[in-house]
Amino acid sequence: MIRLPFFMHRIRTLKGFPVTYRTWTQEMVEPFRRGDARVIRLPFKQGVSVGRWNETLPSEDHALVAVLGTPKPYIPCTGRDD
Repeated sequence: MIRLPFFMHRIRTLKGFPVTYRTWTQEMVEPFRRGDARVIRLPFKQGVSVGRWNETLPSEDHALVAVLGTPKPYIPCTGRDD
């Protein structure tokens, strides 16, 4: 399968959004690509996102951290109620 460095897809927007704006996107399935995009708002709360993939993350965990931020550290349960 050929993977192109560019993408274009339809997205939902809100009425108050600017006619065009910059944003980013992240794939949550393999190959976990991340990219920059330009969104053009269309009528009826629709828009077109056009952009270029910049990087590929190694795993789903890395993709989630990229979207949600730094994960909380794991603190093991000691079985005590101090």
